[in-house]
Amino acid sequence: MKYYKYLLLVTTVFILAILSACSSNNSASSPKQDSDSKERYKFGVVLMTLNSEYWKIVMSGAKDAAKELGVDVQFFGPPEESQYDQQNKMVEDLVTSGADAIIVAPSQAEAILPALSTATQKDIPVILADADAKFENKVSFIGTENFKAGKLGGEFASKQLNLKNGDKVAIIRGQLGSKTHDDRTNGFKQALKDKNINFIIQDAQSDRLKAVNVMENILTANSDVKAVFATSDEMALGASKALENKKKTEIPILGFDGTPNGLDALKNGKLTAEIAQKPYQIGYSAVEAAYKTKQGKRVEKRIDTGASVITEKNVKEEIEKINGYLGK
Repeated sequence: MKYYKYLLLVTTVFILAILSACSSNNSASSPKQDSDSKERYKFGVVLMTLNSEYWKIVMSGAKDAAKELGVDVQFFGPPEESQYDQQNKMVEDLVTSGADAIIVAPSQAEAILPALSTATQKDIPVILADADAKFENKVSFIGTENFKAGKLGGEFASKQLNLKNGDKVAIIRGQLGSKTHDDRTNGFKQALKDKNINFIIQDAQSDRLKAVNVMENILTANSDVKAVFATSDEMALGASKALENKKKTEIPILGFDGTPNGLDALKNGKLTAEIAQKPYQIGYSAVEAAYKTKQGKRVEKRIDTGASVITEKNVKEEIEKINGYLGK
């Protein structure tokens, strides 16, 4: 009898030891498995250029999102926004190198399509940021609703600048064929359609120096221009310099982007108003969308990051916010 009691005791202890060991192994291995399964993705971000303040703010948002999500991001962009062929090559190189996702701000919507198609053929998710393209396989387009934002500028001009029927308004725009600048231009014109405005539209390729020359030429041929709308801050600043050169600083200028330089010019009276995008949110949301896609989560096909009109009344507040994004 004692033998059986002893055997039962040993067996019970043995079973409890096994159960305890199993429980201990499960609790210890779970965190390790979670850690091992968490990949560190590598995303390529191809922008129109890396040189302007606007794109630096986009990069700031993308970097912060990458840091929070534990992913790596690399940034690429040609020296000038007009060099879309170089941009296309950068996308192709990222496909070859095997990026986990590619975020692109296309300079030329049509020209970028073959490179984007190559990416999706390799099962690499494509997110379009800031500028859209007719690419059905994109995960999402993240950025300003440019037509709507351009219309905001036109509504401001209509209500605040005392424009009358037949007045001349200069539009200094980015590269012809760029959907971003097409939409901004068309939105601005749409808001003024009832005023029978005579629009003088010239392409300055988002370049400040080119905008100086373009604006001076417009003023030479049309000294009675009543207002200027530039579809980027770089061109607005160029137009401002041209007005100074021609001693026409009374002509109001509306800029577009809300970069630090543009906001400083507004604060100092060189610009009348700014249509401010939210480039930080564009960069942040684009990386976040790429990460969610890789995790198998749903991403909205269109994410509008918004825009607002900045005037002398709220420019200081906007400058403080932008400086925070840039770590100033």
